[in-house]
Amino acid sequence: MRVVAKLAPGAVQYTVWCDDAGKVLDDGTLFHWPDGTFLLCCQERHLPWLLDAAQGFDVAVADVTTEIAALSLQGPCTASVLREMGCDVDTLKPYRMIETTFEDAKLAISRTGFTGDLGYELWIDPAHAVTLWDRLMTAGAPWGIRPVGTEALDLARFEAGFIVANIDFVPAEQALREDRVRSPFELGLDWLIDWDKGHFNGRRALLAERDGKTSDWQLVGLDIDSNVSAEGSLIYHRGRTEVGFVTSAAWSPVTKRSVALAQVRRGARQDDLRVEVYARRELQYARLMLQARVVDRPFYATPRRRATPPRAF
Repeated sequence: MRVVAKLAPGAVQYTVWCDDAGKVLDDGTLFHWPDGTFLLCCQERHLPWLLDAAQGFDVAVADVTTEIAALSLQGPCTASVLREMGCDVDTLKPYRMIETTFEDAKLAISRTGFTGDLGYELWIDPAHAVTLWDRLMTAGAPWGIRPVGTEALDLARFEAGFIVANIDFVPAEQALREDRVRSPFELGLDWLIDWDKGHFNGRRALLAERDGKTSDWQLVGLDIDSNVSAEGSLIYHRGRTEVGFVTSAAWSPVTKRSVALAQVRRGARQDDLRVEVYARRELQYARLMLQARVVDRPFYATPRRRATPPRAF
């Protein structure tokens, strides 16, 4: 729904795409490689839908998942680690990419990532992936570099306010129930819609939703009075009327708060929200009705994420 033609070579944009009913299929990042080709990165598999959507257009679509090794390097020390490797990233701005070489192979570095901190993503031929990994681990040793798993990544993306398919929304292609799908308006992604670009999938439905103000849901951030996670909890107004549910939640180590992403019915009162949490207390579960407040996202975003050049850390 964004204007791809405006994306310059070496630039990256966050985007979302919908079905004909204006319901979100997925979100992801679109890379415009210096050679003029595009790379779309997303969580779910959409090749069949992309091939169908490409019919009648002068475009070729291919799945290159196995042809590119991608590595996410995130955190305050990442620029220092890349400099130690001899990579000049001082002029690289957020959502931009450069190409360099590594072991006679082409290495692309983009200033992107799934966290609220400074970070980069590295793209290389799989044949050189292990060597690149080893070099990074050696270069990053003075800064305490270490690999992390999906739980740590999920916490970092959550603190940054990023949403994930099949956690914070159900992709329209996969939903079994009609009331489970969401539009960009209901996920807070309507800012990605360029109404002047011409036709795109779901345009008529989204125009009707915008003009008629017919959205049923809205995605909000919550600050919860607790030290326990509220993931999967129901939300009530004044503890009586159910108005929504939590999709992602955690005790945030960085902000020292219990925070959550939640879907709340559009138009529901938000002045006195309570989250129903079942917390284990000495082998038994206690039902807690915790006070919650709607707050802005992201929950965590440090200025160094956008500082150019990144300072040494």
